[in-house]
Amino acid sequence: MASMIVRFAGAAGARWGVLVSSAPTHPDDEIAVLEIRTDAATTGELIAALEKGLKLPDSGERQILRAAALLSPVTTDSTLVCQGLNYRTHVEETGVGERKKNLLFGKASASLTGPYGDIIRPSEVELLDYEAEVGIVLRRDLKSGDVVDDNTLGDYVAAIVLCNDISARDTMFGALMMQWYQGKSYRTFCPAGPVLYWMKPSVVSETLEEVEFSLSYKGTQRQSAKMSHMIYKPAETLTQLARMFDMKAGDMVLTGTPGGVLIGHARPGRMGEIIRTLLSDDVKRTEELRKELKSTVTYLQPGETLELSLRDGRAQRDLGGQYCRIVQGE
Repeated sequence: MASMIVRFAGAAGARWGVLVSSAPTHPDDEIAVLEIRTDAATTGELIAALEKGLKLPDSGERQILRAAALLSPVTTDSTLVCQGLNYRTHVEETGVGERKKNLLFGKASASLTGPYGDIIRPSEVELLDYEAEVGIVLRRDLKSGDVVDDNTLGDYVAAIVLCNDISARDTMFGALMMQWYQGKSYRTFCPAGPVLYWMKPSVVSETLEEVEFSLSYKGTQRQSAKMSHMIYKPAETLTQLARMFDMKAGDMVLTGTPGGVLIGHARPGRMGEIIRTLLSDDVKRTEELRKELKSTVTYLQPGETLELSLRDGRAQRDLGGQYCRIVQGE
C-alpha cells in the first residue's frame, strides 16, 4: 500500500528507484535499490506515470549504493509552500498567542538539496536555525474550486517527504521589511528525503495521522511530533490554497515544525518590542535582534550536524533519516 521511492545519482544522471533495503539514516549506509524503468525527469512526471499505471519493480537486479548517492526526491521544478506556527508546541514557545489563521509563505525550490548534503551558512547569516517538517507531495493538480476533505485527501496527496526548513532568523526578522522568503530560500536550505513515501489513495488520510518525525542536535533530541498534532490539517490547508492559486502534481506543502527550534529560546516580549520600535531602521533592528537572540542560545555553527528521522507509525515502518553538516559559505 506504500513504497519507498528514492532518487539517486547514476552514471547517466539522476535515476529513480524503489528502496528494497532498510531506509538509510547516514550517508555511509549501504542501500539496495531496484531501478524504476522510466523517462520521468521530475517528481511530477514520475507521479503522473505511476497514476497512469507504471508498475514499481519488486524483483530484478539490485543496485547496491552508498546512501550519499541519494538526491532530493522532490525536483526543483516543484513549487514549495510552507505552513508556519502549525504545532501548538511551536506556538507556545514563540508566545504569539492562539492561532486563528493558517500562516502560509513561500520557499524557493532552489533551496532543495539531498538528505546528506551540506547546509551552507551564507556569510551574511549568523542566526541559522533548523525546522524539522513533513512535506506532502501532490498527486494531481490543485485548482480553483477544489474542496478537499479527509475522504478525498488521498486523491490529492501522493506522498510524504522528510524536510528540514532551514531558516536564517536574522534575515527573516532583520532585513528590509523582514524578508521571510529570502531567509528561507538560500541554496541548501531545504534538505529533503531520503525517501518519497508514495501511498495508495485509500491509505493516505489514516497514514498521515500516524506519521512521526524528530530532529536531534548535539546528540540530543530537540524536536518530536506526530502529524496528528497539527493545528491546520492537510485537507483544510489544500482547500485554502485552492482558493488562492493553482498547484501542480509534484508540488510540495511543508506542513510546519513543532516546538524545539533555537529561536524558541528567545524572549517573545523583547523580540516583539525590537520589531515594533525599529521596524523602519533595518540596520539597528538587525543589530538588536542578533544581540537579543545570541544572548539566549547559540545558533547553528559550521562543523555541527543535524539528524532527522521519519516513521510511519501506522505501518510501524522506519522511513529513514537525514544527516547534514553545517558548513560556512563564502
